[in-house]
Amino acid sequence: MKIKISEMFERIDVNVDAIKIEEDSRVDKDKIRKMALDKINAREAGTAASPAHRKTSRRTVVLAAAAAALLAAALGANAATGGKLFGAIVLNDDNRHLAQAPDYASMREESPGSSINDVNKTALTSTIIREEQLQSVNAGSITNIALEEQDGRFLIPQLLTGNGDLVIFTKEEGGGWELEPGDELSIRFKLDLTHNYSDPNGEYMELGFIRNGEPIKGSFDKTPSFDYTVTADEAGVYYLYTENYSAGKIIIDSGAVSSTLKPGS
Repeated sequence: MKIKISEMFERIDVNVDAIKIEEDSRVDKDKIRKMALDKINAREAGTAASPAHRKTSRRTVVLAAAAAALLAAALGANAATGGKLFGAIVLNDDNRHLAQAPDYASMREESPGSSINDVNKTALTSTIIREEQLQSVNAGSITNIALEEQDGRFLIPQLLTGNGDLVIFTKEEGGGWELEPGDELSIRFKLDLTHNYSDPNGEYMELGFIRNGEPIKGSFDKTPSFDYTVTADEAGVYYLYTENYSAGKIIIDSGAVSSTLKPGS
């Protein structure tokens, strides 16, 4: 059945409050709607109210109310994932619907008064990558993911990543792996390619490591699963990272990080 947008807005009896949306208690939908309507009323103040004009105004009111409801829904979904969508997220029963959506927007919160020097690139912050190294990072977001240890391996949970999301894997308490020259740190994981936005042949991802706060690129490939090992060339604290280089979402399904001491250690 085809529906014209113009015909939809002719129906001025649309009950916006009947639209079912997920929203957090902190989201004031009525306040958002009122702000939209106040702007419309202020713009129309002093204008002759001809029949044609009244018809246009009613359409605008319906559009504004619908937009307010959709905005409240977006804010509700945002709150449902911990108050913000910030780069990659761990999927669970509460937010798994985000993996079904046709697109995934990556956002980050900034403190009041903060500024972004390059309007084409979001200002990045990291507790692991040194500040002077951040300008060399080609990513839209940086997210630390703590891994649970089990039998000497650190398990990777199911993750949803968007284009440009860089994920740094850490130990349970947020620390890295202290390696000596010759020690190895490995990561292996597979992708969930069952969604209609996934390429069954695999997706593009970059893998690398961070040594003493400096990110170093490793491998880059398009494949259904990834296997990467770094051999420490100097002593330090090491982390492994992945970055989504596809045009859209990539779901990391399962995997693990493990370390191996050099022979004789």
